[in-house]
Amino acid sequence: MSVHRTAAEGFVRGDVYERGRPSYPPEVADAMGITDTTRVVDLGCGTGKLTRLLTHARVLGIEPLPAMLATFREQLPDVAVVVGVAEAIPLRDASVDVVACASAFHWFDHARALPELHRVLRPAGKLAIVWNRRDELTGWAKDFWSITEAHRGDTPGYRSGAWRTALEASPHFGPIFEQWFEHTQLLDIDAAVARVASISFIETSPEREAILAEARRFLEARGEQTFELPYRTVVYLCENLPHA
Repeated sequence: MSVHRTAAEGFVRGDVYERGRPSYPPEVADAMGITDTTRVVDLGCGTGKLTRLLTHARVLGIEPLPAMLATFREQLPDVAVVVGVAEAIPLRDASVDVVACASAFHWFDHARALPELHRVLRPAGKLAIVWNRRDELTGWAKDFWSITEAHRGDTPGYRSGAWRTALEASPHFGPIFEQWFEHTQLLDIDAAVARVASISFIETSPEREAILAEARRFLEARGEQTFELPYRTVVYLCENLPHA
């Protein structure tokens, strides 16, 4: 079972991820067409940030990383979750109505994952790719994130657009449709620092402690006890084409 090295080494603190990462706006479930009869997989479910919005459906989490799985099971003990990766999904053919990938699709080996997604989705099933995007921010939030972006390097992410190029070139899926939602994460200083610590390339950086200290100084200098971090949440949705 293969996982991108930065993800495998960068997501080893499930408790930090759970505390620091934002949820998703409730409109996301409706945007994906989720109902109580939908068979939905949350692929790369992490600690269950998106899964919480899907528990009214027939939901299954799939996650490869032990720290994430452990926290998921603590947070959502009544939700089924199994070990697996996008390149080898442990499900039978045409068994799923929706596969959701929240803050995960950029980690996949798309050449191997897209045929797998096509295989497990029923014809006309939906692939839903979700991100809390923050690449067009202004003001203090932009300055805050510049602390981390200086260390991104070539870490995979939605910004590169490689994920979209692969999806648009795939013979397995139809056109991509987008729905956008405004979203805000309310944090105190410790939680905002945890948000920084939850980033894979920060966790693996030899400068991790210095980066976290810089983020804390930045927040403390604002003289506020709580912070509203803005996001623009996007759902990219495309239809699974008929199986050959």
